[in-house]
Amino acid sequence: MQLKQLEVFDAIVRSGSVSAAAREMGMTQSAVSKILARFEEELGYEVFYRQNGKLLPSPRASSVLERVRRVLEAVSSLREVRDDREDASQRIMKLVTVPSLAHAVIPMVLNQFDKYHPQVRVLFDVRTTQATIDMMIRQAADFALVTLPVSHPTLSVKPLYRSTSHCCLLKSHPLAAKDHITAEDLIGEPLILLSARQPTRQQIDEAFRRKGIKPVIRVETANVLSACKCAEQGLGVAIVNALMAGYSDSSNVVIRPFSSEIFHTLALVEVAGVERKPEVDSFLKCLQKSVEHMCATTGLEVDTLGNP
Repeated sequence: MQLKQLEVFDAIVRSGSVSAAAREMGMTQSAVSKILARFEEELGYEVFYRQNGKLLPSPRASSVLERVRRVLEAVSSLREVRDDREDASQRIMKLVTVPSLAHAVIPMVLNQFDKYHPQVRVLFDVRTTQATIDMMIRQAADFALVTLPVSHPTLSVKPLYRSTSHCCLLKSHPLAAKDHITAEDLIGEPLILLSARQPTRQQIDEAFRRKGIKPVIRVETANVLSACKCAEQGLGVAIVNALMAGYSDSSNVVIRPFSSEIFHTLALVEVAGVERKPEVDSFLKCLQKSVEHMCATTGLEVDTLGNP
């Protein structure tokens, strides 16, 4: 099986058609079709089928894609090693994190970091929590920032900040006048919650169960920023991590504590036994200043749990 077959398969999945993949890769459509056919022949089954003139992934395609992208990622890492040798004078910092941090917090921290280290090239990857941990296990990044729980024998996990769940809602909402919002206050209110696969979502569901309340869920989303944006549009009350909500940057919403204490701990994840780059220390200092500034600006409380 050739690397070009994997690249063609990935390109077709991303672009949605053979013709689009061919344009992206600078190849003819017939050449891409032949490579795809050879790929399917070597696999022993089809990874696409046609429906109403469209090329759609087969049921097996998702598992194939996951493995293909791991191989392509490994090849990309090897190419980076080659590039690093060709330009050894440029320092590189590789970080990986989850969408809720990537969409608001990290870009603001990088803005400050760049002022001190304009010569450092930052490789900034965004994955699900499990994919982030997998990258760290493979030592594909210098460090990761995720919310706990995280545990693996080859990783060093250091809690940095702890916050609680808060409610994000429009300033014009009747509940905005309250200092704290309880589960009882949210009876009948349309809610915006993180998806069920998020660990803290289970705690939120349990908070309502303890009170015998069935929540009215209008929107489920994958990250805090999108939940806050939905609240800004008046779709309901979002229950989210206060630290991340503090970066939502909207003058139309308020953030109020949710009375059921649900804690979120942001942690630094590194490969155990590997010496930390000085750039990472500098980044963490910028993160600390950013969190302190956010708290001072918004009035939100975030506990600092120690020096990383």
